[in-house]
This record gives sequence, structure tokens and C-alpha cells, in this order.
Amino acid sequence: MVFNPFGSNLVFVWDLIATVISIVILLAIVQLNALMQKKGKVSQIITRKFVHIFAGPVFVVTWMLFSGEIISHYIAVIVPLLFVLQFITIGLGVIKNESFVASMSRSGDPRELLQGTLYYSIVMVLMTFFWFYVPSTGISNANPTALLIIGCISGGDGLADIIGRKFGGKKIGLKGSEKTIVGSIGMLVGSILVSSILVLIFSLEVPNFDIIKLILPIILVSIIATVVEALSPKGTDNFTIFLAVIIVILILEFGFPGFWPYSYSF
Repeated sequence: MVFNPFGSNLVFVWDLIATVISIVILLAIVQLNALMQKKGKVSQIITRKFVHIFAGPVFVVTWMLFSGEIISHYIAVIVPLLFVLQFITIGLGVIKNESFVASMSRSGDPRELLQGTLYYSIVMVLMTFFWFYVPSTGISNANPTALLIIGCISGGDGLADIIGRKFGGKKIGLKGSEKTIVGSIGMLVGSILVSSILVLIFSLEVPNFDIIKLILPIILVSIIATVVEALSPKGTDNFTIFLAVIIVILILEFGFPGFWPYSYSF
């Protein structure tokens, strides 16, 4: 929530504490995933996507811990930025972290963290810096753009990979991409589901985040994101989905304000 138990004079201190809490929660997700993979009780396909599906939405939900002041998004961005730096140092072999490698790579090669995992974290940095849900004009003008971004990238793309690999089917895609029709259905369902859940959670704090008003925009954005994901060259979908969601929402914001009644003030 827009929350600060320390008062207005200590906004910076509280937001730093919220940052630490967010980091601890995300590290716990990574460790839990590594433990599941080590025990071998869950297939590798699922464990590899566990962090992908849950880390983004959980991180976004921790935004509710921050004070919501102008400084909040500058401090919140520290969280994904630290993960970017960690993935780079692990991927380059500067430091070793078996839990991270086991949780987020197919082959156990640390260099894999310099690919999709790193791109995912960079998107989180950009999303937090530019689309933190409380803009400079305050929570009364809160904007749900980030909820749809993470819904499509985490829930949609993550579920698409799991379902696509599990059930297979006819391959589609460009330049080495191996997407399937079944996987694309998973992408659509996951995007709508996770985006809707996040909107419902944030609606507890922001009354304007009305799921009834937002369900059609969520479906539209999810459909476009699904098409873009299916056609994206291999290894680029984290960025292409991100750009697709932003472009669609900007078109809605400026061209169809009645359909998307949210304007963003950075």
C-alpha cells in the first residue's frame, strides 16, 4: 500500500526498508525453486519457469509496501537492478551462485543467465523506473500499466513455455523460434489471468483499478502480446512482449481514453 509507518520525514528510510523486504522475498523464491529442483520432485520445465512466473508479480505486489512518494520508484528500481548486476557477474564467472544457476538455466551453464534471464530483469528495471503504479501526481492518478506488462511477461510467457513443451503441437514462429498453438493459448490464458489477479490485488488500495472496467483492455492487450510472442525471434520475447504492451496501452491512452481511462504522469 502507499505505506510509511515512519512519517513524512523518513520516507527515504522506509522505502529503503521496503526495498530490503522485496529483495529478501525474491531471494526466497529463488532458493525455494533451487530446493525443488535439487529434490527432483518437480519436472525441470516447471522449476525453470517457476521464478519466471512468480518473481515478477511478487515484486510488483511488494510495490504496495513503498511510501508512494516521488522518490519511491527511484528506490524500488534498486531491486531489479541488483538482480541485473548479479546475473551479469554470475554469467561472466566473476562470482558463483549455484542456486541462481540451477533455478534459471536449462543446462546448468552460468552463461545462460546472460540471455533471457538477464533480459527479463532489464525489463523489470525499465518497468519500475517508468511505470511504477503511483506517478508523480499521486495515487489518485495511479496507473495499472505495469500490472499488464508483468501479467503478460511473467504469467503469459511463463505458462506458454510450460504448456507448449508439455503438450507440443505444430510449431510456429520466426528465426529459430519454436512456439506452438497450444503454447500460445497458454500465453493468452496466463496473461489474462495474472494481469487480472494483480488488478484485483491493487484494487484493494486503488478503487479506480476496477476489474470490470479493465477486463476488456486486459483481454485486448493479452491478445496482441500473444501474437507478438508467437512471432518473436528466439530469445527476444521478453523485450518484444514488453514493447507490444506499452505500444497498445499508449494507443489506447491517447486514441481511446474512454476504453483506457488512465493517463500517466511520470
